Amino acid sequence: MSEDWSPDAPADEADVLIALRFAERASRKAVAEELAGTELHTGQELVLAKLLHHGSLPVARLAKVLDVEVPTATKTTQRMEAAGLVRRVKSATDARQVGIELTDRGVELAHTVQEVYDRAGRRALANLSPEDRRIVRNLLWKITSTLEDVHQL
Repeated sequence: MSEDWSPDAPADEADVLIALRFAERASRKAVAEELAGTELHTGQELVLAKLLHHGSLPVARLAKVLDVEVPTATKTTQRMEAAGLVRRVKSATDARQVGIELTDRGVELAHTVQEVYDRAGRRALANLSPEDRRIVRNLLWKITSTLEDVHQL
């Protein structure tokens, strides 16, 4: 952050996106620090969180949910399968479809991930009031939604 930064200074579009990028970078670093000591690598925690929320997903759908390419999701889930965190399961409705789901160990670590994000979040938001947190969350989701809508046009 610039030493001459002021919260009252006008913020043009570039200023906001630059601040978002730095906030995202700092939040990734905070999460990575909290993940130290777990058996997870950065990025795998998102797979665990999404599978805990969605249940079994085909790799292509998981890739879409994570906003990564299918080969990336495939490689990640293969590593996680080797570590005993996820398993492949055949679809009950289509034998050609294979889903990825959490193992018991994966479920346990997914709950640890929630604790990791809680701790990192407390650090990141320590100086914000509950109302400021609500506003920031809503604005970030609004920006995300706007950018995703523009990207789909």
